[in-house]
Amino acid sequence: MKKISSVISLSFLVLFLLVSCDKSSSDEKKEVYQLQEQCKKKSEEFYKKKFNDSGFYQNHYNKKQNKCFLLVDDSEKYRKNLFEVNELKIYGSYSTEKGVFCDVLEKKCKSEEEWDLLVKPYMEE
Repeated sequence: MKKISSVISLSFLVLFLLVSCDKSSSDEKKEVYQLQEQCKKKSEEFYKKKFNDSGFYQNHYNKKQNKCFLLVDDSEKYRKNLFEVNELKIYGSYSTEKGVFCDVLEKKCKSEEEWDLLVKPYMEE
């Protein structure tokens, strides 16, 4: 009888842990979704205010860094910029208007392909 009681107790413990894990996973997904939506809204506001709908943009909430990034591509002016929206900080610029200017957080690059590789980790994850 003691064995059966122990097995039942262990079963309830495992079931409780599984349910708890599902709930925390669900809560985390909900929180990430909310942060993504906040990022989208702030990015749109920032873009419209600063760039007046010139070019196009892409926003991304980077879960690993807990930051909201905005990538602006203004091909008419031959430039791209990467911003962290909440800090209003520029992370990098790429321009071919007067020769090639390319940097991401003080890392220099020489081409658009190098720029894309440097920017990629911020716009993923």
